[in-house]
Order: sequence, then C-alpha cells, then structure tokens
Amino acid sequence: MFAARRVGASTLAALAAPAERLEEIAARISARPEVNHNYQREHHYNLWFVATASDQARLAAALGAIERETGCAVLSMPLEQEYHIDLGLI
Repeated sequence: MFAARRVGASTLAALAAPAERLEEIAARISARPEVNHNYQREHHYNLWFVATASDQARLAAALGAIERETGCAVLSMPLEQEYHIDLGLI
C-alpha cells in the first residue's frame, strides 16, 4: 500500500472497445509499460486499466498513444480524493 500521488502520475482509465477487437486491444494496452493491468467490464466502457508514469506529461503521452494505436477514445479518471483505509495488514 502506498500513496499513489507520491510516485508520479496515475489514472484509472477506460475505453469502449468494439467486441470483435476486445482481446486485441486489451493485449495492446497490456503491452505498454505504463499499464499494470486491465480488465473487461459489462458496460459501454468495457475495457478498464490503470496507467502510471513519472509525470503528468508522460501519462498524457501514453494515453494519447493508446488512443492512436487502438482507435478508441480513452476516458481518464484521475484520483480526486485520497482516502486511508486501515486494512490491518502486517
């Protein structure tokens, strides 16, 4: 567990991938070093992922590259309010 804003820039992002291209687009997104995971959801925005970069400009460049490579607009949802949840982990 760490404070996300202390390690650079990050965002939760989503895009609406055509069903017939979902696996291909997911693979392209997963191949990017800025993306640590992605997952499918049952929603118009059916592919969600978390992207991180050293700063906001590099994050924006990565999201722009994803848009160009996939042909899908990326919806970026950066953290607005940070909350501390004590999970009791040792």
